[in-house]
Amino acid sequence: MNTLTELFGEVIYSYTLEQALVDGILVKTGHLQPSGLPVVFTSNLFEDVKDHYKEIIATGLELLNKPDEEDTPYMKLRVIETGSIWVVANAEGVTFMKPEDY
Repeated sequence: MNTLTELFGEVIYSYTLEQALVDGILVKTGHLQPSGLPVVFTSNLFEDVKDHYKEIIATGLELLNKPDEEDTPYMKLRVIETGSIWVVANAEGVTFMKPEDY
């Protein structure tokens, strides 16, 4: 048993990345090389930035490649535009979102 399970108990339900893609909550825009991890946007953000999402990906990946003291072994979060666009990298992939989508 791991520490999180000891603290919170067994997971009752989890919503997978694949379910979110099928439901239209997330939009897959590509994958990272060489890991193959998916790059996704929340549909909420993608609707607003679909004409320039590639530039947002480039900026987000550049920021994620810079170390930050708040990074954990499990997650990195960067603010691309204050109050507008965040990017989170974790074991599932890279997700671009609005702060309210977090």
